[in-house]
Amino acid sequence: MRKTQSPLGTLVFAIVFFVVGLLSWQYLTKPIAEEAEAAKEWPTTRGVITLSELNKTRNNEGKDMYSASVQYDYTVDGKTYNSSGIRTLDGSTSSKSSVKKTLRKYANGTSVTVHYDPEFPNSAVLEPGTGLLLGVLLKLPLLFCVLAVLMVFNLVKRFVFGR
Repeated sequence: MRKTQSPLGTLVFAIVFFVVGLLSWQYLTKPIAEEAEAAKEWPTTRGVITLSELNKTRNNEGKDMYSASVQYDYTVDGKTYNSSGIRTLDGSTSSKSSVKKTLRKYANGTSVTVHYDPEFPNSAVLEPGTGLLLGVLLKLPLLFCVLAVLMVFNLVKRFVFGR
């Protein structure tokens, strides 16, 4: 015998899902995405890579994780700055080959285009924007909103058309 779910419980669950998804997107992921996209409009200057190293750490499960440690110097209005940001959100990965590819691209002595924040020139990135994967991940909280709407739609359908 199948136990039916309470309509009130479903509605409350859907509301919580929707609110959590909307607030997570509004206050956590949307600002990150907006900053990453705004960096596309930042002015640029030439810079030079001064450090390019492979970092290796272990995560909680004992798996090796890799990240690129890149530093570069650049000049804005006659003042020299040093930064290490490749993207707005840099992280580690288990893919050593993808990190090595990044390090080849940003080898010591390589001349690079630096996108710097005009208000805070010490804040800079080499690759502005979110990219496809990060863009999708930053919109993931909106999936909660969609699921909540589908739950309510199903609930309304159940009441209008019966079981």
